[in-house]
Order: sequence, then C-alpha cells, then structure tokens
Amino acid sequence: MDQIRRTLRTDVIQHVAFEHPGVIGDVLQARGHALRVFQAGVDDLSPVVADPADLLLVLGGPIGVYESDVYPWLDAEVAVIAERLRAGGAVIGVCLGAQLIARASGAKVYPGTREIGWAPITPTEAGRASALAALGAADWQVLHWHGDTFDLPEGATLLASTDAVKHQAYAIGDRVLALQFHPEVRAGDIETWLIGHTVELGKAGIDPRTIRARTREIGESVAAAGATMFARWLEQAGL
Repeated sequence: MDQIRRTLRTDVIQHVAFEHPGVIGDVLQARGHALRVFQAGVDDLSPVVADPADLLLVLGGPIGVYESDVYPWLDAEVAVIAERLRAGGAVIGVCLGAQLIARASGAKVYPGTREIGWAPITPTEAGRASALAALGAADWQVLHWHGDTFDLPEGATLLASTDAVKHQAYAIGDRVLALQFHPEVRAGDIETWLIGHTVELGKAGIDPRTIRARTREIGESVAAAGATMFARWLEQAGL
C-alpha cells in the first residue's frame, strides 16, 4: 500500500487585505499546503508558536517595524518570528515581512529610499545560484513598494540589490528567504494596490496609470517567474 502523504501546512501573517499570498499561495496549494491565515493586530498569533506549521509566510504592509509605539502588537509579532527562527523553522518574508525577519534576527530596520513601481533588481553571485535565478526569465523585473530598509542580519547571505537600496533580498541558511520586493503579486490584482495605496502614491507624486500600464506589459511574466522561484525554493527546503 502506498504511504499516504501528510498534508503540509503554511501559517500566513497578513497585514492588509490586498497584500495577500498571491502566487505564493497558488504554488503552496498546488504543492498540497493548507493555509492558515492570521490577521496581524487582530488575531492571536500564539498558535503560530504553539502549533507550528511547516512554513511561516509573513506578508507586506504599509507600516514600519519600528512603529511599535503606534502599533503595539508589532512587538508580539516580532517575538513570534524570533521564536520561529530560533526553532529553525522555514520562513518566507515579503517586504514588511522581510523587515520583520531582520528585526527578529537582531538587525536594525529604518526609513530608507522609497521605491514604488516596476524596476529590476541586480542579483549577487549567491542570488544567481539560488532559487532567485528564476526571476532572470523576466529580466529581473519586480514590483517595488517600500520606503524602509534594514541592515543585513548576522549570518545572512545577500541575494539581490538595486542602486538605491542595497539589501533587496537575503537568505539565512536554506530555511529563510526574505524579499524586500513583491514577486507574489498577480497582474490582475494590481488595481487593489493602486486603490489601497492611493494616498502614498499621491504623496510620492506617482501616477497610478504609469504602474497600471507597465503591469499590462510585464505583470504576467513577472508573476510566472515569481511562481517558479517560490516553487524552486520550496522544493529545496523540502516543502
């Protein structure tokens, strides 16, 4: 009798509704993962530690890791991620998620150069040798949407940079992947970003039509490359 494969589980910490798992969720579900979603600041995160899933996915959001005086639940979220890291669990962090992993690893997170829109990253040698290499199929184009940056955590390997922001992606061993950019976004979801970030776009002097037009040109190919990247990383992590 064939051995029955157990169901894999992923815990998702989500900060705003429109920054959801996207293509990461598609890939995870295709690989047999059941997703358990926690809304940051609303849901109790203790089950993430008490009943750990095979993977923890920490998504983006428009707040700063350092704003715990305004959003006091951030300290508890950092503590949950830190415990996950101490236990050697698998973690993927995207944008704010990458910053939270950095903070949980003892690195500093702080305001940096704002990058919003489609633009390429430059992979390091380590990045080209990693699952990140799949993004080369889309000429290394990704969606940027951040204003903060971070110091590289101790023991982390830098995977990609831009001219303005050196720390765009890093790995900690083969169980932690942190991405400052957004390869998880489906092209068809970009309108929710343009609506949700309308105030930020206005303050930055960015015309939503510019992002919308560029999304029509490359959004599908970037999402496909992102899906391949996440699938390769999960395969390498045994997930």
